[in-house]
Amino acid sequence: MTPPPSGPPPASDAEAEQERAARRRGDPYLVYRDHRGGQRILSLPETWNRVVVGRSLNVDLVLSWDDEISGLHAELQRLGDDWLLVDDGLSRNGSFVNGQRVTGRRRLRDGDRLCFGSTEMRFHAPFQTSHETVVAREVIREEPAD
Repeated sequence: MTPPPSGPPPASDAEAEQERAARRRGDPYLVYRDHRGGQRILSLPETWNRVVVGRSLNVDLVLSWDDEISGLHAELQRLGDDWLLVDDGLSRNGSFVNGQRVTGRRRLRDGDRLCFGSTEMRFHAPFQTSHETVVAREVIREEPAD
């Protein structure tokens, strides 16, 4: 299955090639546009376990141009082979995945649209396999009649 495009279409062949190269490398990655509209790709290699997002210059993913983002806004955390978006109330305006506000933690899937303030980005995990958990149905045991 081909993932949805990463936000706005690439503005140039060079940007399209950057994203194809990121996908070929196989690491999960984020695609977003900076304050000038240029495409940015942040690779999330196996050696990274977390990425702090915010306006502060002391975070890992600095989005300083977006006034709707808090200094310490949210965090991406690796859990096994998956990545989670964590927003435990650090941000004033919240964090969103596919249009839904995240309170606490949310597992990310290939193609998810993340929104921090007015900055939108796409999460990609090229080799992510979907393992849906099946919820066991509750077994109701009847008491024997006396």
